[in-house]
Amino acid sequence: MNATLEQEYLCPHCSHINAIELDTHREMYREMYTTCDKCGSHLEVVPADGIGEKINLIVSLASSDIALR
Repeated sequence: MNATLEQEYLCPHCSHINAIELDTHREMYREMYTTCDKCGSHLEVVPADGIGEKINLIVSLASSDIALR
């Protein structure tokens, strides 16, 4: 795996394509919080190992009581 990658994902609220930069050595399986570029929804993104050394992003709407970091 590369040290730093830009990954694309769909917003689960509006289906807009967003991108996030990952440091794969430090951020795998750690929750990251961001907002959708289009609708502004607060999102939780968790990078996980996929098949064939690819990265899967698990994206969900973040709980309203979690502040963005």
